[in-house]
Amino acid sequence: MPPEDNRYYRIFFLAFVTIVAFFCQAFLYPHNMREYPYLLEALAVTVEKLRKERKLTKTALASFADLQECYIRGISKGQRNPSVAAAYAICEALGVPPEEFFRRVSAEMENLSGIGKCKSR
Repeated sequence: MPPEDNRYYRIFFLAFVTIVAFFCQAFLYPHNMREYPYLLEALAVTVEKLRKERKLTKTALASFADLQECYIRGISKGQRNPSVAAAYAICEALGVPPEEFFRRVSAEMENLSGIGKCKSR
């Protein structure tokens, strides 16, 4: 096969992959999932409050939860969205039932959204 034919094959292949990726993103995985604007911040506040109540460092929490310390720091800053498994590991490390943890997160979300409404007035 001449070298220029190989080049056209690569261009065709890249175009095909781009079209398939666009199709998957646009039609198979639509981004119409509900958004929770205060969720990450509420998770961060809740984890930090519980961690401080139990007098744990972030390093100790990460160790007990068997998670990376940078992952815990990201959650504590509201920058990381923990998986369900990570949330359960954090609950176990903090000694809090998941139901209680998520009840606190929900209450914190309501609190944060109430503050946001007051600021916009």
